[in-house]
Amino acid sequence: MFEDESVNVDVSCPQCGHLNSILVHELEEHAETHFVCVGCKASVRVEANEFRQRLNQVRDELEELQRAASRDAKKGGRPKKGDFQI
Repeated sequence: MFEDESVNVDVSCPQCGHLNSILVHELEEHAETHFVCVGCKASVRVEANEFRQRLNQVRDELEELQRAASRDAKKGGRPKKGDFQI
């Protein structure tokens, strides 16, 4: 999903709260990622398991949306004004 993109995730430092950006592929490839907080220079460790689980959920939801859109497109016709709710 993000293989060809440089997508960052913001992680707040547990000591100072500063938001630090981490590349998504770092979290996908490693069980844990370490970085130094830009704000307070603390060493921070991020475990990637929870992130990977949520990323897999998002991927599944995206695939379902794509399947639904494909099914709707096969039905034909343009959406009508009353088809949407805000």
